[in-house]
Amino acid sequence: MTLLSAHDGSRNNNFTLIRIFLAWAVLYGHSFVTQPLSGMQDPLKEIFQGSTWIGAIAVNGFFAVSGFLVAASLVKRGIVDYLISRILRIFPALIVCVLVSVFILGPLLSTLSVSDYFSHSKTWNYLGNALGILRMEWVLPGVFTENARPSANGSLWTLTVEIRCYLLLGALTFLGFRANKFIGNMLIFTLLAVGIISFDSIPLLGVIPKWSRPALYFGIGVLLYLNRDNVPLDYRIALLAFALGFLSFGEHWFQYVFPPALIYLIFYLAYNTKPLRTDAVVGDISYGIYIYAWPVQQIVAQSFPTQTPYFNMVAASLIVVPLAWLSWHGIEKRMLNYKGVLLGHTG
Repeated sequence: MTLLSAHDGSRNNNFTLIRIFLAWAVLYGHSFVTQPLSGMQDPLKEIFQGSTWIGAIAVNGFFAVSGFLVAASLVKRGIVDYLISRILRIFPALIVCVLVSVFILGPLLSTLSVSDYFSHSKTWNYLGNALGILRMEWVLPGVFTENARPSANGSLWTLTVEIRCYLLLGALTFLGFRANKFIGNMLIFTLLAVGIISFDSIPLLGVIPKWSRPALYFGIGVLLYLNRDNVPLDYRIALLAFALGFLSFGEHWFQYVFPPALIYLIFYLAYNTKPLRTDAVVGDISYGIYIYAWPVQQIVAQSFPTQTPYFNMVAASLIVVPLAWLSWHGIEKRMLNYKGVLLGHTG
C-alpha cells in the first residue's frame, strides 16, 4: 500500500490512457444519441438502472482528474503559470474546431445556399463558442436538420463548465488557497457545502443546474490533491469502491456513494497499474477525441441514416482518432511549448 502523495510529481501513471478511454466512452454513449435506432438502446442502461449513463460517468471522471491535476499546477507553480497553461491547453484546439465547423463543415453540409448560410446570424454567433465561457450556440443554419439531434457539437457544454471551474479555483488564490492546506480545504469544503445547499449561488457555476455534477467531481479532485498525504492506494479499498459503486446503481444513495467510488478507482488505476507509454506512442489525444467526436458522429448519422449506433461508433472512431492525433501533434502540443516563452523563460 502506498499513499497518493508518494506519486507526487511523477509521470509514471496512466492518466493519459484513462482520459483517452473516457473521451472514447463519451463517443460510445453519443452513438445511441446521434444515431438512434428503434428497439436498440445502450446495453449499459440496464446495468446503470436509471442512475446515470456512460457519457455522464466519463465526463465526471474527466472533471475529477482535471481538478486534481490543475490543483497541483496551481499550488506548485502559481497563478500566472496556471492561467497560461489552462489557456494554451483549452483554447487553440477549441478555436480550430469551431473555425472548421463554421467555415468548412457548415458550407459543405448546410441545406442553405452559401450566401444564405453566411448571412445568417447563428453562423456568426457560433464563433463565440471558441471563447468557451459564454453562452453556447448549438445550431449552425441548415446543418444536421434531418438528424435526431440538430446540434453541431453537443459536447462543448462541458468546456464552459471546466473553464469556469478553472477560473473559480484560480480566484481562490486571492483568498489564501495556496497559503496552506487548511485554508485550501476550508475554501473547497465551503464551496461544496454551499453548492449542495444552493448551487445557484455559486459564482460562475450556479447558472445551470446540470453543471453541479461535473463541478462536484472537480471539487473532489481538488480535495484529493490537497489531502494526498492521507489517501492510501490499496487494492482492498479499490475492490470495495468497485463493489459499492456497482451496488449503488438504482439506489437512492447512488449520488452519495458513486462519486467517491469512481474517483478512487480512477486514481488507483492511474497510479497502481503498470504505466504504459501512451504519451510516447500516440500522445494525449483525449481532448481531440472529445471535441471532434460529436460533429463526426453527426456526419456519419447523416451519411448513413439507416445504420445502427454500433456502426456509428466504429465509423466515427476510425475518423476521430486520426483527427485527434493531428490536433495533438499539430496544435495542442505545439502551443503548450510556448508556455516558457510567455512566462519569460529563456532556457
